[in-house]
Amino acid sequence: MAFTAFVGRCMFAFVFLASAVTKLQTLLDGGAASTLDMLGPRLDAAKAMLAAKTGIDLGLLPIRDAHMLAAATVLEGAGAVLFVLDIALGAKMLLLFVLVVTPIMHPFWTHAADPSSAVYSVDMIAFFKNVALAGALLFYCDMQAPVAALRRDRRGNGAKRD
Repeated sequence: MAFTAFVGRCMFAFVFLASAVTKLQTLLDGGAASTLDMLGPRLDAAKAMLAAKTGIDLGLLPIRDAHMLAAATVLEGAGAVLFVLDIALGAKMLLLFVLVVTPIMHPFWTHAADPSSAVYSVDMIAFFKNVALAGALLFYCDMQAPVAALRRDRRGNGAKRD
């Protein structure tokens, strides 16, 4: 079962790792400007919504869009590697990534005026795919405690039962 779980974690993490590597290659190959041009409007909309709902203006912080992209890429890549290694922190990092990035990058509700458009459909599918990934990560995190306890019991380190 350990091998099957490892293969499953590799398959799951591949989505995130491939995405992180692609972003890093784009940034290192000088494609940062075009990537940020595509991300800029979505990040601006998210910042405006955050400011309107909470009063927190991220524009006052010395954090540029490029820094946010780099932080998200590191979070995604490191989380994927740790997840493959069966370290719960990796799942939590991926969960944080998915929960923050999904509503910013896939706001299908902003295209509700034309639900038959391709942009609406693609964003809605990607949004709900990420919701499913978040659910799987929550499930993984919840299973970690019972699995760790079972491992301790098998090694004889757990509490003795009468």
